[in-house]
Amino acid sequence: MGGLGAALGAVSGGVSDVFSRRLGGLALLCVLVAFTITIGAAWAAFRYLLPLIPEGEGWWVWVFNAAEVLGGAGVLILSIVLAPAVSMFLGGVLFDVAAGRIEKALYPNDPPGRMMAPHEGVLNGLRIALPALALNLVSLPLLFVPVVNLVWFLGLNGFLMGREYASLAAVRSMKWQDARALRARAPFAVFVVGLVCSIVPFVAPLIGAGAMTRLVKALSSTNTARA
Repeated sequence: MGGLGAALGAVSGGVSDVFSRRLGGLALLCVLVAFTITIGAAWAAFRYLLPLIPEGEGWWVWVFNAAEVLGGAGVLILSIVLAPAVSMFLGGVLFDVAAGRIEKALYPNDPPGRMMAPHEGVLNGLRIALPALALNLVSLPLLFVPVVNLVWFLGLNGFLMGREYASLAAVRSMKWQDARALRARAPFAVFVVGLVCSIVPFVAPLIGAGAMTRLVKALSSTNTARA
């Protein structure tokens, strides 16, 4: 229960950050960019891919109409699959900025975390988003299986978001090996934070930044106290 309590407390703080001046401006930017990318990809598919389906005559009309319906459903599914990858990419790009604001506001006496260069943020975003996109695309057939699709979709993206956001928060104040070890000591709490992020569209990176910064600080102080 301790891990669950720490995770839920961290998530509560992350949500409050998004709806306050602390991260409110970044949240609006994140929503606009993520929404634009996702809707833009869906529009492009409707505009350029669906017209490639040929028209027929006679009974073939039914076949091509069915293909258009399935194509439209496929575009919708593609948008659903794309959303987590877009969130993870933006998380990699904006995470450091958001985490820095949280650290400055909540932990003013701690040494400031290491800020990544802009190109590092973009590379981190791609490193996080591309595997997520690939795994979600591979898992597409499961989206047609009721119940299993929801459990798999949330579980997969919750795991990916939790792992990556925890790593990004931890490496600001410690070496990569130590960050992985810290993450491994609280896998359930990390997963719970990631699971909540996987449910929230578009602002997940910022909730993750606020929540994981709090969780990493709590885990670090616990480990220090035990030592």
